[in-house]
Amino acid sequence: PYRDQLPPSLFTQPFAPSKTDGGGIPRDTLRKALKLLTDAGWTLSDQGLLNANKQPLRFEILLVNPNLERILQPYIEDLRRLGINVGLRTVDRAQYKQRLDRFDFDMVLMTLQQTLSPGLEQWQYFHSSQATINGSKNYAGIANPVVDALLNKLLAAQTRDEQVAAARALDRVLLSQHYSIPNWYLNNHRLAYRNRFAMVTTPPYTLGLRAWWLKTLEKPR
Repeated sequence: PYRDQLPPSLFTQPFAPSKTDGGGIPRDTLRKALKLLTDAGWTLSDQGLLNANKQPLRFEILLVNPNLERILQPYIEDLRRLGINVGLRTVDRAQYKQRLDRFDFDMVLMTLQQTLSPGLEQWQYFHSSQATINGSKNYAGIANPVVDALLNKLLAAQTRDEQVAAARALDRVLLSQHYSIPNWYLNNHRLAYRNRFAMVTTPPYTLGLRAWWLKTLEKPR
């Protein structure tokens, strides 16, 4: 029922974020990005990318952890190669929280935590009713009727199959709209520990620390 409100590619192609081989400047990706920008009316000049009113394309990335600055540097350098004026600002936690609550930022780097039984947290992150409420978690300001409808289906799901189907449909729609830029993903835990613990088989979605115990507490066999 939402086909006319969504990009046609969503129904024919799986979402795939841009990838590089990590070998240096991603020239092909930059060329594609510049074409999209010029098609949208931006012009590359000595002053960077300018719109029809000669205003530059600029935005600021807001951080609270200075250790993440190095993570963003390659991304920022590529944007600057396109002529985009990107600033990076790291603030203390109090100011960061205040600016998040007021939506006083252009871009932030964050993790949206999920549960194994999706529903309420997705509504808080993505529902249009949360888009303009100060202090809400809809940081992207998403106000999309299709997203709202899928969130309602997710919350109304009566079976696990219905829940999974609604969550997957929601995921595809959110990715197709490019509300965020996927940054990195690890499918394992990086952990160093002394060989004094015993444990059960590692669960598939968690580290399982609550199921560890000291070997000295094991019963003799």
